[in-house]
Amino acid sequence: MSSEPRTRVLVVDDDEGLATVVRLMLDRAGLDAGVAYSGQEALDWIETHGADIVLLDMMMPDMNGFAFLRLLRENAATRDLPVIVLTALADEHSRRECAAAGANDYLTKPVSRSVLTPSVAKTSTSVLISSKCRTSSRGSQT
Repeated sequence: MSSEPRTRVLVVDDDEGLATVVRLMLDRAGLDAGVAYSGQEALDWIETHGADIVLLDMMMPDMNGFAFLRLLRENAATRDLPVIVLTALADEHSRRECAAAGANDYLTKPVSRSVLTPSVAKTSTSVLISSKCRTSSRGSQT
């Protein structure tokens, strides 16, 4: 059994059934997955448990994905938290809007494990490389 920490992914979606299926896909891929059913619940979850990556639905009641992304990017503690949008919005305009709002990747529903897992792995690898570069850069400045 590996002592290597697993990547923690937070699934944010108001559709409980879909959120559960996505969480199970992530669990089977060896990731530590949590679920939040609203934007506010997700913000609270991140503050309490932390997350390495957020999978975000854009169409939710109360706080939509754009409002959630804006709050993440305005907060110094979560500004660099990677966000993969997982949405039914399949048009190019929505894709561009999400990228402009700070999304790291964009997937459309329904999503298969063969699409989801590589996206999360790519994002996780990018985070790890960025983190190592920042650590190395700080070490060379001392």
